Amino acid sequence: MNTTSIINLNTKSKAGRPAKDVSLILNKSFTLKDLQSKNPEVKSITLRAHILRGLKNGSLTKLPRVVETGKKGKPAHIFINTKVYKANLANLAKTKVAEATEVVTA
Repeated sequence: MNTTSIINLNTKSKAGRPAKDVSLILNKSFTLKDLQSKNPEVKSITLRAHILRGLKNGSLTKLPRVVETGKKGKPAHIFINTKVYKANLANLAKTKVAEATEVVTA
């Protein structure tokens, strides 16, 4: 008696509670506090884990500057979507090249 079963190797079972949906700020830079105000129903530890996952897989970039919070403790780090960051850098490079050519021709 041969029975065959089809197993899909592309899907993995995930143990534990399903991940919560987090709405990100995609068009500009943000801090953890900005995400908390946008997602009030999600705990801050979940948001931190989401940011760390995004940094690890490359979808988010941590900017070198920080925001002073006005309180004791660590300053707030600033994050941005990697695609938006690269587009901003490309636009900045284009404008610098255009300004340099205008100075040379003038």
